[in-house]
Amino acid sequence: MITLKARSDDPFPEATMPLARPASPSERIEFLDVLRGVALFGILLVNLPFLGLPLSEAGESPSLWGPGGSGAWTAALVRGLAENKFMGLFSLLFGMGLALQVDRAEARGVNPKSFYPRRLAVLAAFGVLNGVFIFFGDILLPYAIAGTVLFLLRRSSPRTMLWIAGAFLAIGVTLSVMFEGIYVDGSSGGDGERALDQALASGTFIEGSAARGKIYVMWLFLSSVIAFNWRIMALFLVGAALLRRGWAEPSARELHRRLAVGGLALGLTMEGISMLLHGREGATVGLRVLDVLMHQLGGLSLSAGYAGLVAVWCASSMAGWLRRCVASTGRMALTNYLGQNVVAGLIFYGHGAGRLGDFSRPELVGLAVAIFTAQVLFSSLWMARARGGPLELLWRRLTYGGRGPGTAGGDS
Repeated sequence: MITLKARSDDPFPEATMPLARPASPSERIEFLDVLRGVALFGILLVNLPFLGLPLSEAGESPSLWGPGGSGAWTAALVRGLAENKFMGLFSLLFGMGLALQVDRAEARGVNPKSFYPRRLAVLAAFGVLNGVFIFFGDILLPYAIAGTVLFLLRRSSPRTMLWIAGAFLAIGVTLSVMFEGIYVDGSSGGDGERALDQALASGTFIEGSAARGKIYVMWLFLSSVIAFNWRIMALFLVGAALLRRGWAEPSARELHRRLAVGGLALGLTMEGISMLLHGREGATVGLRVLDVLMHQLGGLSLSAGYAGLVAVWCASSMAGWLRRCVASTGRMALTNYLGQNVVAGLIFYGHGAGRLGDFSRPELVGLAVAIFTAQVLFSSLWMARARGGPLELLWRRLTYGGRGPGTAGGDS
C-alpha cells in the first residue's frame, strides 16, 4: 500500500491541515496524468460516430464481412483497438484517483466523509447536464454511482477489492454474451429513431435537448444490460487495488514492461479473432459467443497493454515535451471530456452547423485527431498559467468550498 506523508514543500503540512483539500502540485503522479490524457483521445475516437452519425448508422455493429469499404474497416479497427479499452483506462484512473484522495485525506487525519460524497454528487450533476444538454452517451453519472460503490468499500483490502471486481466482471461478461452473443435483433428504430435524428440534426437547442434526454434515459438502462456499467464498477475497484499495491510507483517498472508486452500481444490476438468472427453471416451461436468473449477479454488485455506502454514511456526520456503536453491534457480531464462533446455538438447538431451524417467514418477519425490536437495545445497553454482546468476548479470549489490550492486534477 502506498505510504502517504506530508512533503517538505507541501503548503498545507499535516500538522496544520485539519480540513479536506485537493492535492498540491508536488503530490501529482505524472504517469496517471499522461495515461488520463491518452485515454481522452481514445474516448473521443469511440464517441464521435455516436455524435456525428445518424442513430441507426452509429449503432451498427461493425463487420468486415459486409459492404462498406473503408468505412467498415475503420469501424472494425475502432471497435478492436479503442472500444472499451480507453474507457476502461479512464475508469481505472478514476478508481485510482478516489483511493489516492481517500488515503491522503486519512493520512492527514481528515474524514473522507467530509468531502467525498459531495464530490460524487457534483460529478453526478455534471453527468446529468452532459447527458441531456450535450451528449446522450454520458459516462459521468455511471462514474458517480461506481464511485459510491468504491467509497463504501474503501476500507476493504486490495485482495477483497479484486475478488469483488472479478465478480462484477463475470456478471458483465455473462450479460454481454446473453445480449450480443445469443440474442440478435436486426430491426431498426424506425420512425421514432428518424424523428430523434431530425431533432438532433435540425432542431433548436431545446428540441435537441429533449431528444438527447430521451436517448440518455434509454442509454442508462441499456448500458447496464450490455455490461458497460458492470465493467466500470469492476475497474474502479481494480484501479484502487492496484494503486494501493504500488502499481503506479516507479519501482514497478518491470511489471509495466511485462504488461506492455503481454497485454498488447494477448489483446491484439483476441481482438483479431473477434474481428474475424464479428458479423459473419450464418455464424453459429457458439461462434458469436466466442466473438463476444474475445472482444471483452481482449479489451481488458489491451487496456493493460496500453497502460504498461504509457508507463514505459513515462519512465524514458523519449519525447518528454510531448509527454508533458499530454499530461496537461490529462490534468484537465473533466474540462476536456465535456469540451469534446460541446465541440462535436456545435459541428453536428442543429444548434450549431447541423452537419450530422455528413462525415464518413474515416473522416470522423481525422476530426478526432484534429480536436484532440487542439485540446493538447490549449491544455498546455492553460496549465502553464493556471492550477486547474475551468471545470476542475469549479468541481473543486463545490467540493472543498474553496479551501486549499486549486490544483489541477486533484485526484492524483
